[in-house]
Amino acid sequence: MSISEKLSKYILTTSYADIPDEVKRYTKLCLFDWLGVTIGGSNEKIASILIDFIGEMGGKNQATIIGKGIKTNVLFATLANGCISHALDFDDSHAGSFIHPSVCLAPAVIAVGEHLKVSGKKLITAFSIGFEIASRIGKAAGFSHYQRGWHTTSTVGRFGAVAGTAKLLNLTIDETINAFGIAGTQISGLREVFGTMSKPFNAGKSAMDGVLSAYLAKRGFDSSDLIFEGRYGIGRVLASKADVNKLLGGLGTDYQIVDVGFKRYASALATHSTIEAIKEIKEKESLSVKDVHKINIELGKLPLSVIDNKEPKRELEAKFSIYHCAALAFIEGSAGQKMFKREKLNDPKLVDFSKKVETELNPDFSMFETKVTLTTTDGRHFEMYIPSPKGTPENPMTFEEMKQKFKGLVYPVYSREKTRQIFYKIKGLEDISDIGEIMDLCIS
Repeated sequence: MSISEKLSKYILTTSYADIPDEVKRYTKLCLFDWLGVTIGGSNEKIASILIDFIGEMGGKNQATIIGKGIKTNVLFATLANGCISHALDFDDSHAGSFIHPSVCLAPAVIAVGEHLKVSGKKLITAFSIGFEIASRIGKAAGFSHYQRGWHTTSTVGRFGAVAGTAKLLNLTIDETINAFGIAGTQISGLREVFGTMSKPFNAGKSAMDGVLSAYLAKRGFDSSDLIFEGRYGIGRVLASKADVNKLLGGLGTDYQIVDVGFKRYASALATHSTIEAIKEIKEKESLSVKDVHKINIELGKLPLSVIDNKEPKRELEAKFSIYHCAALAFIEGSAGQKMFKREKLNDPKLVDFSKKVETELNPDFSMFETKVTLTTTDGRHFEMYIPSPKGTPENPMTFEEMKQKFKGLVYPVYSREKTRQIFYKIKGLEDISDIGEIMDLCIS
Protein backbone atom coordinates (compact mmCIF):
# COMPACT_ATOMS: atom_id res chain seq x y z
CA MET A 1 0.00 0.00 0.00
CA SER A 2 1.44 3.39 -1.03
CA ILE A 3 1.94 6.29 1.37
CA SER A 4 -0.75 8.26 -0.44
CA GLU A 5 -3.23 5.41 0.02
CA LYS A 6 -2.49 5.12 3.74
CA LEU A 7 -2.95 8.85 4.23
CA SER A 8 -6.11 8.83 2.14
CA LYS A 9 -7.65 6.04 4.21
CA TYR A 10 -6.87 8.01 7.37
CA ILE A 11 -8.63 11.06 5.92
CA LEU A 12 -11.67 9.10 4.79
CA THR A 13 -12.20 7.11 7.99
CA THR A 14 -11.50 9.78 10.64
CA SER A 15 -14.62 11.40 12.09
CA TYR A 16 -15.24 14.20 14.56
CA ALA A 17 -15.92 11.60 17.25
CA ASP A 18 -12.48 10.05 16.69
CA ILE A 19 -10.64 13.29 17.47
CA PRO A 20 -9.54 13.71 21.12
CA ASP A 21 -10.93 16.71 23.01
CA GLU A 22 -7.43 18.13 23.49
CA VAL A 23 -6.87 18.09 19.72
CA LYS A 24 -10.19 19.87 19.19
CA ARG A 25 -9.13 22.51 21.72
CA TYR A 26 -5.83 23.09 19.93
CA THR A 27 -7.65 23.28 16.61
CA LYS A 28 -9.81 26.12 17.91
CA LEU A 29 -6.72 27.88 19.29
CA CYS A 30 -5.05 27.63 15.88
CA LEU A 31 -8.11 29.01 14.09
CA PHE A 32 -8.45 31.77 16.71
CA ASP A 33 -4.82 32.81 16.31
CA TRP A 34 -4.99 32.50 12.52
CA LEU A 35 -8.06 34.73 12.28
CA GLY A 36 -6.31 37.34 14.41
CA VAL A 37 -3.18 37.51 12.27
CA THR A 38 -5.28 37.49 9.08
CA ILE A 39 -7.47 40.36 10.21
CA GLY A 40 -4.37 42.18 11.43
CA GLY A 41 -2.62 41.60 8.11
CA SER A 42 -5.58 42.78 6.01
CA ASN A 43 -4.26 46.35 5.94
CA GLU A 44 -0.81 45.37 4.67
CA LYS A 45 0.27 46.37 1.15
CA ILE A 46 0.15 42.79 -0.09
CA ALA A 47 -3.58 42.73 0.63
CA SER A 48 -4.19 45.81 -1.53
CA ILE A 49 -2.24 44.33 -4.42
CA LEU A 50 -4.18 41.08 -4.24
CA ILE A 51 -7.53 42.84 -3.99
CA ASP A 52 -6.69 44.91 -7.07
CA PHE A 53 -5.63 41.80 -9.00
CA ILE A 54 -8.67 39.76 -7.96
CA GLY A 55 -10.99 42.64 -8.80
CA GLU A 56 -9.60 42.73 -12.33
CA MET A 57 -9.80 38.95 -12.81
CA GLY A 58 -13.33 38.63 -11.42
CA GLY A 59 -15.03 35.48 -10.19
CA LYS A 60 -18.10 34.10 -8.43
CA ASN A 61 -18.87 35.32 -4.91
CA GLN A 62 -18.21 32.04 -3.11
CA ALA A 63 -15.93 32.89 -0.18
CA THR A 64 -14.81 35.85 1.90
CA ILE A 65 -11.51 37.71 1.77
CA ILE A 66 -11.07 38.30 5.48
CA GLY A 67 -10.88 41.90 6.64
CA LYS A 68 -12.16 43.20 3.31
CA GLY A 69 -15.66 43.94 2.11
CA ILE A 70 -15.64 41.54 -0.81
CA LYS A 71 -16.20 37.93 -1.74
CA THR A 72 -14.63 36.07 -4.63
CA ASN A 73 -14.28 32.52 -5.88
CA VAL A 74 -12.89 29.82 -3.59
CA LEU A 75 -9.46 29.72 -5.22
CA PHE A 76 -8.85 33.46 -5.08
CA ALA A 77 -10.19 33.69 -1.52
CA THR A 78 -7.83 30.90 -0.49
CA LEU A 79 -4.88 32.62 -2.18
CA ALA A 80 -5.65 36.01 -0.66
CA ASN A 81 -6.31 34.77 2.87
CA GLY A 82 -3.21 32.59 2.78
CA CYS A 83 -0.99 35.49 1.72
CA ILE A 84 -2.57 37.97 4.11
CA SER A 85 -2.38 35.62 7.10
CA HIS A 86 1.39 35.20 6.63
CA ALA A 87 2.06 38.86 5.81
CA LEU A 88 2.92 39.81 9.40
CA ASP A 89 4.90 36.62 10.04
CA PHE A 90 2.95 36.43 13.29
CA ASP A 91 1.24 33.08 12.71
CA ASP A 92 1.69 29.71 14.40
CA SER A 93 4.55 27.31 13.82
CA HIS A 94 5.46 23.66 14.29
CA ALA A 95 9.18 23.35 14.95
CA GLY A 96 9.40 19.61 14.38
CA SER A 97 8.20 19.97 10.80
CA PHE A 98 9.74 23.39 9.96
CA ILE A 99 6.36 24.73 8.84
CA HIS A 100 3.78 27.37 9.66
CA PRO A 101 0.83 24.96 9.44
CA SER A 102 -2.24 27.17 9.65
CA VAL A 103 -1.41 29.67 6.89
CA CYS A 104 -1.72 26.94 4.24
CA LEU A 105 -4.43 24.86 5.89
CA ALA A 106 -6.89 27.36 7.38
CA PRO A 107 -7.38 29.45 4.19
CA ALA A 108 -8.25 26.27 2.32
CA VAL A 109 -10.76 24.75 4.74
CA ILE A 110 -12.28 28.14 5.59
CA ALA A 111 -12.91 29.09 1.94
CA VAL A 112 -14.15 25.65 0.91
CA GLY A 113 -16.13 25.31 4.12
CA GLU A 114 -17.84 28.67 3.65
CA HIS A 115 -18.75 27.81 0.06
CA LEU A 116 -20.17 24.44 1.12
CA LYS A 117 -21.82 25.88 4.27
CA VAL A 118 -20.23 23.27 6.51
CA SER A 119 -20.71 23.05 10.25
CA GLY A 120 -18.16 23.93 12.91
CA LYS A 121 -17.67 20.23 13.67
CA LYS A 122 -16.81 19.48 10.04
CA LEU A 123 -14.36 22.39 10.01
CA ILE A 124 -12.67 21.15 13.18
CA THR A 125 -12.40 17.65 11.69
CA ALA A 126 -10.96 18.84 8.39
CA PHE A 127 -8.48 21.18 10.07
CA SER A 128 -7.21 18.64 12.58
CA ILE A 129 -6.72 16.05 9.83
CA GLY A 130 -4.92 18.55 7.60
CA PHE A 131 -2.66 19.69 10.42
CA GLU A 132 -1.74 16.12 11.27
CA ILE A 133 -0.79 15.23 7.71
CA ALA A 134 1.15 18.42 6.90
CA SER A 135 3.16 18.34 10.12
CA ARG A 136 3.98 14.65 9.70
CA ILE A 137 5.14 15.13 6.11
CA GLY A 138 7.30 18.02 7.32
CA LYS A 139 8.84 15.89 10.07
CA ALA A 140 9.49 13.12 7.57
CA ALA A 141 11.14 15.50 5.08
CA GLY A 142 13.38 16.71 7.89
CA PHE A 143 15.95 19.45 8.27
CA SER A 144 17.84 18.56 5.09
CA HIS A 145 14.87 19.61 2.94
CA TYR A 146 14.71 23.04 4.61
CA GLN A 147 18.50 23.36 4.65
CA ARG A 148 18.67 22.97 0.87
CA GLY A 149 16.67 26.17 0.54
CA TRP A 150 13.10 24.95 0.29
CA HIS A 151 10.45 26.96 2.12
CA THR A 152 8.90 23.98 3.86
CA THR A 153 5.71 25.86 4.77
CA SER A 154 5.05 26.07 1.04
CA THR A 155 6.34 22.71 -0.14
CA VAL A 156 4.78 20.69 2.67
CA GLY A 157 1.90 22.92 3.74
CA ARG A 158 0.00 22.25 0.53
CA PHE A 159 -0.63 18.66 1.64
CA GLY A 160 -2.47 19.91 4.71
CA ALA A 161 -4.66 21.96 2.37
CA VAL A 162 -5.22 18.88 0.19
CA ALA A 163 -6.16 16.72 3.18
CA GLY A 164 -8.54 19.25 4.74
CA THR A 165 -10.22 20.01 1.42
CA ALA A 166 -10.49 16.32 0.53
CA LYS A 167 -12.33 15.73 3.80
CA LEU A 168 -14.78 18.57 3.17
CA LEU A 169 -15.39 17.44 -0.43
CA ASN A 170 -15.88 13.81 0.64
CA LEU A 171 -13.33 12.57 -1.86
CA THR A 172 -12.91 8.85 -2.33
CA ILE A 173 -9.60 7.17 -1.53
CA ASP A 174 -8.60 7.11 -5.20
CA GLU A 175 -9.55 10.76 -5.67
CA THR A 176 -7.53 11.77 -2.60
CA ILE A 177 -4.51 9.82 -3.85
CA ASN A 178 -4.72 11.75 -7.10
CA ALA A 179 -5.11 15.03 -5.21
CA PHE A 180 -1.85 14.35 -3.35
CA GLY A 181 -0.14 13.65 -6.66
CA ILE A 182 -1.49 16.81 -8.31
CA ALA A 183 -0.35 18.89 -5.36
CA GLY A 184 3.06 17.21 -5.28
CA THR A 185 3.90 18.02 -8.86
CA GLN A 186 3.17 21.71 -8.20
CA ILE A 187 5.63 21.99 -5.30
CA SER A 188 7.44 25.31 -5.10
CA GLY A 189 8.67 27.89 -2.59
CA LEU A 190 12.24 29.01 -1.91
CA ARG A 191 13.83 30.55 1.20
CA GLU A 192 15.61 33.04 -1.05
CA VAL A 193 12.44 35.19 -1.04
CA PHE A 194 12.31 35.57 2.75
CA GLY A 195 11.89 39.22 3.66
CA THR A 196 9.73 39.97 0.61
CA MET A 197 6.03 39.64 -0.26
CA SER A 198 6.88 36.38 -1.96
CA LYS A 199 7.28 34.62 1.40
CA PRO A 200 3.59 35.05 2.31
CA PHE A 201 2.78 34.44 -1.35
CA ASN A 202 4.38 31.00 -0.93
CA ALA A 203 1.85 30.23 1.81
CA GLY A 204 -1.14 31.54 -0.13
CA LYS A 205 -0.16 29.77 -3.35
CA SER A 206 0.42 26.54 -1.43
CA ALA A 207 -3.08 26.78 0.09
CA MET A 208 -4.62 27.52 -3.30
CA ASP A 209 -2.72 24.67 -4.97
CA GLY A 210 -4.05 22.27 -2.33
CA VAL A 211 -7.65 23.32 -2.98
CA LEU A 212 -7.16 23.23 -6.75
CA SER A 213 -5.70 19.72 -6.53
CA ALA A 214 -8.66 18.38 -4.55
CA TYR A 215 -11.26 19.94 -6.84
CA LEU A 216 -9.52 18.62 -9.97
CA ALA A 217 -9.20 15.14 -8.47
CA LYS A 218 -12.93 15.14 -7.70
CA ARG A 219 -13.54 15.64 -11.41
CA GLY A 220 -11.37 12.69 -12.48
CA PHE A 221 -8.01 14.45 -12.96
CA ASP A 222 -5.40 11.79 -12.22
CA SER A 223 -1.79 11.73 -11.08
CA SER A 224 0.86 9.40 -9.69
CA ASP A 225 -0.07 7.26 -6.71
CA LEU A 226 3.60 7.22 -5.67
CA ILE A 227 4.15 10.96 -5.37
CA PHE A 228 5.93 10.54 -2.01
CA GLU A 229 8.09 7.42 -2.47
CA GLY A 230 8.29 6.95 -6.25
CA ARG A 231 11.52 6.92 -8.24
CA TYR A 232 11.04 10.59 -9.10
CA GLY A 233 8.79 11.40 -6.18
CA ILE A 234 9.17 13.98 -3.44
CA GLY A 235 11.24 11.81 -1.16
CA ARG A 236 13.98 11.04 -3.67
CA VAL A 237 14.01 14.40 -5.45
CA LEU A 238 13.44 16.93 -2.66
CA ALA A 239 14.06 15.16 0.66
CA SER A 240 16.77 12.55 0.24
CA LYS A 241 17.00 11.94 4.00
CA ALA A 242 13.25 11.52 4.51
CA ASP A 243 12.10 9.24 7.34
CA VAL A 244 8.81 7.54 6.53
CA ASN A 245 8.41 6.37 10.14
CA LYS A 246 7.89 9.98 11.19
CA LEU A 247 5.14 10.24 8.62
CA LEU A 248 3.13 7.12 9.41
CA GLY A 249 4.13 6.08 12.93
CA GLY A 250 1.31 6.76 15.39
CA LEU A 251 -0.96 8.26 12.73
CA GLY A 252 -4.38 8.83 14.29
CA THR A 253 -3.17 8.41 17.88
CA ASP A 254 -0.06 10.56 18.35
CA TYR A 255 -1.34 14.01 17.37
CA GLN A 256 1.19 16.62 16.26
CA ILE A 257 -1.03 19.64 16.86
CA VAL A 258 -0.30 19.55 20.59
CA ASP A 259 3.24 20.68 19.66
CA VAL A 260 2.09 23.84 17.90
CA GLY A 261 3.67 27.14 18.91
CA PHE A 262 2.08 30.59 18.88
CA LYS A 263 4.15 33.70 18.29
CA ARG A 264 4.52 36.48 20.83
CA TYR A 265 6.33 38.81 18.43
CA ALA A 266 5.76 39.65 14.76
CA SER A 267 9.16 38.48 13.57
CA ALA A 268 10.97 35.27 12.71
CA LEU A 269 10.63 32.85 15.62
CA ALA A 270 14.42 32.53 15.79
CA THR A 271 14.60 36.17 16.98
CA HIS A 272 12.22 35.74 19.90
CA SER A 273 14.65 34.43 22.49
CA THR A 274 16.95 37.36 21.78
CA ILE A 275 14.11 39.85 22.12
CA GLU A 276 13.08 38.36 25.45
CA ALA A 277 16.63 38.26 26.82
CA ILE A 278 17.46 41.83 25.87
CA LYS A 279 14.22 43.18 27.31
CA GLU A 280 14.78 41.34 30.57
CA ILE A 281 18.42 42.40 30.95
CA LYS A 282 17.56 46.04 30.23
CA GLU A 283 14.69 46.12 32.71
CA LYS A 284 16.49 44.19 35.44
CA GLU A 285 19.66 46.28 35.27
CA SER A 286 17.94 49.61 34.42
CA LEU A 287 20.21 50.20 31.42
CA SER A 288 20.00 52.97 28.84
CA VAL A 289 21.30 53.08 25.26
CA LYS A 290 24.43 54.96 26.28
CA ASP A 291 25.27 52.14 28.74
CA VAL A 292 25.55 49.51 25.99
CA HIS A 293 28.94 48.83 24.43
CA LYS A 294 28.00 45.65 22.56
CA ILE A 295 25.63 42.70 22.57
CA ASN A 296 26.80 39.22 21.60
CA ILE A 297 24.19 36.63 20.60
CA GLU A 298 24.95 32.91 20.39
CA LEU A 299 22.65 30.90 18.12
CA GLY A 300 22.42 27.49 16.52
CA LYS A 301 23.12 26.91 12.83
CA LEU A 302 19.54 26.90 11.56
CA PRO A 303 18.25 30.07 13.25
CA LEU A 304 21.43 31.95 12.37
CA SER A 305 21.00 31.03 8.71
CA VAL A 306 17.50 32.54 8.73
CA ILE A 307 18.02 35.80 10.64
CA ASP A 308 21.59 36.91 9.86
CA ASN A 309 20.59 40.01 7.87
CA LYS A 310 22.74 42.94 9.02
CA GLU A 311 21.30 45.63 6.77
CA PRO A 312 17.62 44.98 5.95
CA LYS A 313 16.41 47.16 3.08
CA ARG A 314 12.70 46.28 3.22
CA GLU A 315 10.27 46.31 6.13
CA LEU A 316 9.70 42.58 5.75
CA GLU A 317 13.43 41.89 5.71
CA ALA A 318 13.68 43.50 9.15
CA LYS A 319 11.65 40.60 10.55
CA PHE A 320 14.56 38.35 9.59
CA SER A 321 17.28 40.59 11.03
CA ILE A 322 18.42 39.63 14.53
CA TYR A 323 20.27 42.95 14.60
CA HIS A 324 17.19 45.07 13.94
CA CYS A 325 15.05 42.97 16.30
CA ALA A 326 17.64 43.35 19.06
CA ALA A 327 17.57 47.12 18.58
CA LEU A 328 13.77 47.15 18.70
CA ALA A 329 13.78 45.09 21.88
CA PHE A 330 16.14 47.46 23.68
CA ILE A 331 14.92 50.83 22.39
CA GLU A 332 11.21 50.18 21.79
CA GLY A 333 10.70 47.35 24.28
CA SER A 334 8.64 45.43 21.73
CA ALA A 335 8.60 43.79 18.32
CA GLY A 336 4.90 43.88 17.51
CA GLN A 337 3.29 44.19 14.10
CA LYS A 338 3.47 48.01 14.15
CA MET A 339 7.22 48.02 14.73
CA PHE A 340 8.24 46.75 11.29
CA LYS A 341 7.55 49.89 9.30
CA ARG A 342 9.72 52.04 7.03
CA GLU A 343 10.17 54.74 9.67
CA LYS A 344 11.57 52.18 12.12
CA LEU A 345 13.82 50.63 9.50
CA ASN A 346 15.44 54.02 8.84
CA ASP A 347 15.39 55.32 12.42
CA PRO A 348 18.99 56.47 13.16
CA LYS A 349 18.74 55.35 16.79
CA LEU A 350 17.79 51.81 15.76
CA VAL A 351 20.35 51.67 12.95
CA ASP A 352 23.16 52.84 15.25
CA PHE A 353 22.18 50.41 18.00
CA SER A 354 21.98 47.46 15.61
CA LYS A 355 25.68 47.99 14.83
CA LYS A 356 26.46 47.11 18.46
CA VAL A 357 24.99 43.63 17.93
CA GLU A 358 27.21 40.68 17.07
CA THR A 359 26.25 37.07 16.38
CA GLU A 360 28.15 33.87 17.03
CA LEU A 361 27.47 30.31 15.93
CA ASN A 362 27.16 27.81 18.74
CA PRO A 363 27.12 24.38 17.04
CA ASP A 364 25.88 22.72 20.23
CA PHE A 365 22.69 24.77 20.42
CA SER A 366 19.42 23.21 19.28
CA MET A 367 16.60 24.95 17.44
CA PHE A 368 15.88 28.06 19.50
CA GLU A 369 18.50 27.98 22.23
CA THR A 370 19.98 31.45 22.61
CA LYS A 371 22.57 33.06 24.85
CA VAL A 372 22.77 36.86 25.01
CA THR A 373 25.73 38.66 26.58
CA LEU A 374 25.43 42.42 27.02
CA THR A 375 28.64 44.31 27.72
CA THR A 376 28.35 47.83 29.13
CA THR A 377 30.60 50.79 28.38
CA ASP A 378 32.10 50.49 31.88
CA GLY A 379 33.03 46.83 31.38
CA ARG A 380 30.19 44.97 33.10
CA HIS A 381 28.78 41.77 31.56
CA PHE A 382 25.21 40.53 31.80
CA GLU A 383 24.29 37.11 30.42
CA MET A 384 20.99 35.39 29.81
CA TYR A 385 20.36 31.95 28.37
CA ILE A 386 16.92 31.09 26.97
CA PRO A 387 16.32 27.47 25.87
CA SER A 388 12.90 28.14 24.33
CA PRO A 389 11.12 31.45 23.76
CA LYS A 390 7.64 32.21 25.01
CA GLY A 391 5.02 30.65 22.73
CA THR A 392 6.83 27.40 22.00
CA PRO A 393 5.35 24.14 23.32
CA GLU A 394 8.04 24.04 26.01
CA ASN A 395 7.15 27.58 27.13
CA PRO A 396 3.55 28.17 25.99
CA MET A 397 1.63 31.42 25.96
CA THR A 398 -1.29 31.56 28.36
CA PHE A 399 -4.77 31.85 26.90
CA GLU A 400 -4.98 35.37 28.34
CA GLU A 401 -1.79 36.29 26.45
CA MET A 402 -3.32 34.88 23.26
CA LYS A 403 -6.47 36.93 23.81
CA GLN A 404 -4.40 40.08 24.23
CA LYS A 405 -2.53 39.31 21.03
CA PHE A 406 -5.86 38.77 19.22
CA LYS A 407 -7.27 42.05 20.48
CA GLY A 408 -4.12 43.94 19.50
CA LEU A 409 -4.42 42.62 15.96
CA VAL A 410 -8.18 42.98 15.49
CA TYR A 411 -9.04 46.23 17.32
CA PRO A 412 -7.40 48.43 14.63
CA VAL A 413 -9.65 46.80 12.02
CA TYR A 414 -12.93 45.93 13.77
CA SER A 415 -14.98 47.33 16.60
CA ARG A 416 -14.65 45.83 20.07
CA GLU A 417 -18.15 44.40 19.77
CA LYS A 418 -17.40 42.64 16.49
CA THR A 419 -14.12 41.37 17.95
CA ARG A 420 -16.01 39.95 20.92
CA GLN A 421 -18.51 38.23 18.62
CA ILE A 422 -15.74 36.59 16.57
CA PHE A 423 -14.07 35.39 19.76
CA TYR A 424 -17.24 33.68 21.04
CA LYS A 425 -18.00 32.13 17.64
CA ILE A 426 -14.61 30.41 17.66
CA LYS A 427 -14.97 29.46 21.31
CA GLY A 428 -18.24 27.66 20.51
CA LEU A 429 -17.22 26.52 17.02
CA GLU A 430 -18.50 22.97 17.50
CA ASP A 431 -22.04 24.33 18.00
CA ILE A 432 -22.17 26.36 14.75
CA SER A 433 -24.24 24.84 11.94
CA ASP A 434 -22.76 27.02 9.18
CA ILE A 435 -19.30 28.62 9.45
CA GLY A 436 -20.61 31.41 7.27
CA GLU A 437 -21.73 32.92 10.58
CA ILE A 438 -18.06 33.59 11.36
CA MET A 439 -17.19 34.78 7.87
CA ASP A 440 -20.07 37.26 7.91
CA LEU A 441 -18.32 38.92 10.84
CA CYS A 442 -15.02 39.08 8.93
CA ILE A 443 -16.18 41.54 6.31
CA SER A 444 -15.27 45.10 7.27
